[in-house]
Amino acid sequence: MTDFADTIRKWTAIDTQIHQANQQLRDLRTARDTLTTNVCEYMKTNGLDKRKIEISDSTISYYEKSETTSLSYGYLESCLAKIIPDKDQVEYIIKYLKDNRTTKKVPDLRRVYRNDTDPK
Repeated sequence: MTDFADTIRKWTAIDTQIHQANQQLRDLRTARDTLTTNVCEYMKTNGLDKRKIEISDSTISYYEKSETTSLSYGYLESCLAKIIPDKDQVEYIIKYLKDNRTTKKVPDLRRVYRNDTDPK
């Protein structure tokens, strides 16, 4: 039983570290996104969007990327409605897709924090 308790303690310690690291990553990504917006706006406004910025270990350049929206059921439904006039058929297809997704059961642990003990 002490091995089990030790394993739970180790799992909890690692889970706490992951939780804190994820929060730190979220904060860093938010800060980077804000700076990216500012730098891109500055480069575009000042005609620097064709320039490359050399730094010690790499090069930074401005570019415009294409972002695609996610392939959601709502999107599928609206696209199907454009090519299939029968609304019932569209609903049937969407229901079929939802009902026939592959699922599997995987054992896992879930940690639920009490309001006063959430590590931040």
